[in-house]
Amino acid sequence: MRFPHAWWETSSACSVPCSPAAGGWAEKDRRRTGTRLPETYIRSVMNFGRLSCALLLMPLAMAAPGRAGAGATTELEKLSARLRPSVVEILGTIESNGDTSYGTGFVLREPSLVVTNAHVVRGVAQVMVRTWEGALLASVEVLHVDEKVDLAVLRVTGLKLTPLELADSALPPVGETVLAIGHPRGYEFTVSDGIVSAVRALDDQGVELIQTTAPISPGSSGGPLVDMGGRVVGVCSLTLTEGQNINFAVPAREVGPVIDRALSIEAALTREDPTALPARQLVAMIRAHRQKGDLTRATDLVRRALPIHPRNLDLLAEAAEVAWARGNFEEVRALIDRLLGLDPDYAPARQLQAAYLAQNGECEGAIVAAERALKGELSETTRAEAHAVLAECLGRQGEVRSALDHVELALESGEIAALPDYHALRAFLLQASGQDAAADAAALAALEAAQWDPLVVAALRERGLPRLLEIVSYRAREEAGRRVVRGVVRNRGPVPLERILVSAEGFDGAEVLVATGTSTVSPERLVPGQSGAFEIDLSGNPAEIASLSVRVVDYQE
Repeated sequence: MRFPHAWWETSSACSVPCSPAAGGWAEKDRRRTGTRLPETYIRSVMNFGRLSCALLLMPLAMAAPGRAGAGATTELEKLSARLRPSVVEILGTIESNGDTSYGTGFVLREPSLVVTNAHVVRGVAQVMVRTWEGALLASVEVLHVDEKVDLAVLRVTGLKLTPLELADSALPPVGETVLAIGHPRGYEFTVSDGIVSAVRALDDQGVELIQTTAPISPGSSGGPLVDMGGRVVGVCSLTLTEGQNINFAVPAREVGPVIDRALSIEAALTREDPTALPARQLVAMIRAHRQKGDLTRATDLVRRALPIHPRNLDLLAEAAEVAWARGNFEEVRALIDRLLGLDPDYAPARQLQAAYLAQNGECEGAIVAAERALKGELSETTRAEAHAVLAECLGRQGEVRSALDHVELALESGEIAALPDYHALRAFLLQASGQDAAADAAALAALEAAQWDPLVVAALRERGLPRLLEIVSYRAREEAGRRVVRGVVRNRGPVPLERILVSAEGFDGAEVLVATGTSTVSPERLVPGQSGAFEIDLSGNPAEIASLSVRVVDYQE
């Protein structure tokens, strides 16, 4: 995902974020190479309207052993005892911030082959697997990721578990009892039961999903959904964030073909010449290496594959992605030109062009390219990127309403929502449109996504966001020849604040500053919801004051 620049690095002279200095786009790759997560879990990239993946990237500190609820029947207990040893916990190191996250997977086809959701391993630099018996295995290779059906296949060296049985291609009947096994909210190897409620196609690609009442909470995605015969009928993947017991799983019939492709790719990697594979599989191999950060192997495969498939659009687009990840923008530009020369309407190439132009500060061209990209066929993530480019460029041009519309659409993607960039942009745009409360909320979302990074804090605070502190009341009065301002300030934010500094400025009838003063708040530290007092001695010519302004000027988290 390409981000032309981080919003907290823009000039403060603009009412909305400004563009970077000309030429600066090539000096530092702003492209996101991994999902940047807040401390609490976020939703993944697979959004279907109000539906979001129950992303199982949860803080490891929340993990605690769990078991199926009391009162389970003997049959359920026996089935659970048989299945759980074939389920694993997937741990990983988030590329962008080094945090530990975890999810669920299970063994299929071979004792060391693990199936999980694609969003479980997306943005994870190092994947590890922990078994039911507690063994931690660190030699894990992501063989193949299929974003369309949100599935990934892993090869785990040293893993020797009994594979589960995959159900046939028929969808389970509505009303059938099913079990979900996973790690909901960190409670390891939990088993929950429910029924199949429906089978629905939830996205414009027509992928059918199994709707079930078996609970799928953050931490359960990637786990097996099994019938009472112990056969895997689906892979737990989605939950309705605004509903109860409305959860979804990828059907078993989608799993077999993904495993076949993974094993084919694995076999090709052991050959001397993997370029004998079809272009589609080569693209998948190159993407897998790029997403894992192995740009050397990705670049080598691109070099060998392009002469064999010189006109394959998907291969050329993936080659451009690899070049971007390496920071070779001249090659990116050449590949974009090559793509558009072959097919001017190829939407992924138009989005690459839009991101490239926005990175270079050429917003007029970027807007045209992004709008053209959106008219074509794009993956959900790439479509969100196009909206992100439009939000950024329209924001630079001061078209606040249109920019807000596009940033809202971009933030529907979990990958973008996991980054502070566009939460901050949304905060600035909301502030510019006079929606102060919403701007505060967006600024807080940016801070949480950035884990209160000092750079982000400083940039937001420079624009007065978020308003974590509220001046509840103040009063000025004469005392022994002094003009004193006393008042109360309250911490309205979600975190403790300390060393709060309040400033008072007095103006005469002509709005000329005639008196000033500052004071710290007592007590020194305010927890969320707590109030403190301040007392300011005004210096200057307080007798000439006609109006007074009091505001918080500094604080520390």
